[in-house]
Amino acid sequence: MKLGFGKTKQENPSPNLNAEPILATRLRELSGGDGDLYQAMSRLMFLDPKKIMISLEQVLKEAQEYEAQGNRLRAEVAYRVAGGIALYRGDLDGVNKYFSKAASFAGDSHPEYGFFLKRSSDAVAIARKYYEEFGSSIIQP
Repeated sequence: MKLGFGKTKQENPSPNLNAEPILATRLRELSGGDGDLYQAMSRLMFLDPKKIMISLEQVLKEAQEYEAQGNRLRAEVAYRVAGGIALYRGDLDGVNKYFSKAASFAGDSHPEYGFFLKRSSDAVAIARKYYEEFGSSIIQP
């Protein structure tokens, strides 16, 4: 059956199409069955940190520039990225600092920041195990 643009409809979709990726599955296991922690981790950490193409210093510089310009959304996103990099590095102080800044700009629109900050030491420990398992060596600050 033709669906448009010359593509044919797949009669029997692959059973793996809805399967959860192995990385996310392992993150769920490391979260110890805590659904809230898993949700926050899956939203805020980099599952593949090798794809980070910007330095923490550059992200922070941009965040501060956006903050000075009054661009709250871009400042929030930049601090969120900085928090993800700090999480990857295993830097608990950085995680708390940068996600706190992101939360201050986000208000109530991202409740995962607040939850994440309450459990930041657990999050750093889980991230460390995750990154060690998947060959993403931890970068020291």
